Amino acid sequence: MNRNTSAALVVAIVAIAAIGLAFGAGGVAGQTNSTELANDTVAVENTTESVYVDVTGVDDMNGSGPVDVNVTFTGLNESDGSSTVLNETTISVAENTTESANVTLNESDRAAYDSVRVVASTGANTSLIDSVNWGTIGSAGGAGVGLGGDTGAIGIVAAVLVVVWLIGRED
Repeated sequence: MNRNTSAALVVAIVAIAAIGLAFGAGGVAGQTNSTELANDTVAVENTTESVYVDVTGVDDMNGSGPVDVNVTFTGLNESDGSSTVLNETTISVAENTTESANVTLNESDRAAYDSVRVVASTGANTSLIDSVNWGTIGSAGGAGVGLGGDTGAIGIVAAVLVVVWLIGRED
């Protein structure tokens, strides 16, 4: 493999990885005329340790901040249609900061719930919120330690880039 081929391969891999990260990331705020920032479900797997929401304030709130964001995590059991509020909290988001809320799932939660509904809302102006991301954090295990699922896209990109770098060194 010559240098031109290596460079083209790296550019192609980075482009594909960027597209994958754009689609694979959790939700992002941007709904207009709504106080709801997030309303989505995330699957609960055997390795799911927690579910999180990250809320980031805009760079300049013009004295209107901080913004209170209400976050509710509800466990959903699809087989019997039941649901249970696992955690309900309010986070205060100041300008240019990221605040987080999460719920930790124990073994009985993983057995009882197929998914967790994440709802984040505010009574304030949603234009003061820059972004909202949510997802799951799971334990690593097996050969693909930490490279799969919602949180593993960055690990996959890093592994691919290391392989490309190693191949490029052989020239």
